[in-house]
Amino acid sequence: MSNITIPADLIAARQVAVESEQTNYGARVAYARALVDNSGGVLWFTDGVKMPPLIEAEKEEYYKGLKALKYPDGRVGYSNPSNAWRKVKEYALAYATEIGLIVVEKKPEANKTEADSASSGNARHTRSFSLRVLEEVGGAFKAGRRLEKEGALTAKEQQCLAHLGSALAALGIDLSTLK
Repeated sequence: MSNITIPADLIAARQVAVESEQTNYGARVAYARALVDNSGGVLWFTDGVKMPPLIEAEKEEYYKGLKALKYPDGRVGYSNPSNAWRKVKEYALAYATEIGLIVVEKKPEANKTEADSASSGNARHTRSFSLRVLEEVGGAFKAGRRLEKEGALTAKEQQCLAHLGSALAALGIDLSTLK
């Protein structure tokens, strides 16, 4: 990962986040936002999406920083770096939703009719293209993989499965994580 050039604003955000782990968890939000802003639109913080090389390198540096912390009481190293990263991913997801990178589809309330929701002023929100591909093509890909293991696919269906895998891989999704 040493051939990756990490932008200065991302390095500064990481350093503040690592240093603040001793006393202040709020810096994680700013760090998560900086990560999203530098991820090129890849939804790396969602399940099944492979992290871009920059984010992988940054995660590695974040872990190094957490493990090198020295606390006033003599302890060395953050006790659970993976939990800290999980929280960063949660904040990244929230920020991506806030800025419209991910659009959450609103579900109608149980007691309302379609006419009620149309007059309520609630706009219908659509999912981002990446999220739609992940959900819809990902579901078809997983079903195809199960049938492939059973030997139940025709040659044409196997070709289709390969194309579905290519579509998911083009979005940076690690196919091995789709079960």
